[in-house]
Amino acid sequence: MENSNPYKSKQLFEVILQLGLVFLILGFCIKLLLPFMMPILWAIILAIVLYPGYDFLQKKLGGRKSLASFIITAVILIIIISPTVIFVNSVTSSITEIKTGVENGTLKVATPGQNIKDWPVIGDKAYDFLYTLSTDLKAGVLEYKEQIAALSKKLLGSVLSSTAALLQVILSVIIAGVLMVSVSAQNLATNFIKRIAGNSGDEFLEITVSTVFQVVKGILGVAIIQTLIQAVGLFGAGIPFAGVLTVICLMLSIIQVGPIIINIGVIAYLFSLDNTTAAIGWTIFFILSGLSDNVLKPLLLGKGAMVPMLVIFLGVIGGFMMSGFVGLFVGPIVFSIGYKLFAAWMDDKPENQAVQVDSQE
Repeated sequence: MENSNPYKSKQLFEVILQLGLVFLILGFCIKLLLPFMMPILWAIILAIVLYPGYDFLQKKLGGRKSLASFIITAVILIIIISPTVIFVNSVTSSITEIKTGVENGTLKVATPGQNIKDWPVIGDKAYDFLYTLSTDLKAGVLEYKEQIAALSKKLLGSVLSSTAALLQVILSVIIAGVLMVSVSAQNLATNFIKRIAGNSGDEFLEITVSTVFQVVKGILGVAIIQTLIQAVGLFGAGIPFAGVLTVICLMLSIIQVGPIIINIGVIAYLFSLDNTTAAIGWTIFFILSGLSDNVLKPLLLGKGAMVPMLVIFLGVIGGFMMSGFVGLFVGPIVFSIGYKLFAAWMDDKPENQAVQVDSQE
């Protein structure tokens, strides 16, 4: 017994040392991957969403998987980068014109119209600011220099954050293209889920894929369609800042609030104008637009779902509140798997009940 104690102590020390090294390496790897965690998550989601199109295309191309992946990746990058380049060129040219006008003393601000005062909340302040700039540009800049400086800092911060987000999206698309064509990456993900979930690995993998498609189709799909309807009304009715309001409507539709808040303000603005007939017509349009999700959701949601839509809905809302936009996907996936585990636990009968039944027989 005395000889065994030093041996056991040595074994215990070696086990602790091995575990410590494993956790140290694991922590270091996680720290290295942390900056890429968000692009990788988005890449996995994009790969799942784009895989049916990729599979169809590679069959049409005679099984050339790399070419199919390259085409899909290139098309998506063009769709993302082209509007960005056009926008940057437009902003750059505008800034250049303003700089040239300031240097030459030819920059003039047009006198604002009286209808600006009717804008909700900011109408009077916006009118006073524009009117001051139109009468005396230098005096207006000096009078509002603190506000202009604060606004410039916010705009610069928004530009930097938008640039970082754009680079993340581009990186995610490229990684998604690699994941679609990489058999080893697919096998690694499948084996990892099976290793964690055991016999239920295939079911959880199917739930993950199904939930991603449900969110894309039922949440984002409905939000995009409803936002497009809203955009028609906002631009058609000549609402100020229609582009900004369209983006806000999209975000509100994604988080399941809907564009009703925007519509109330828009309807109030329309009735502040002189044309009552047009205001009534557009009011009917915006009411129908706000209620359109009640028709779209039954058509797009719930088809092929492996869990109740209430579970996906709660996961979407909770995930968005906790993790932002990526939580729209991660939230319902985790919540759906948790729901299936809870349901399996509730359906599992204790062994002692089975023994009692056998003994009574």
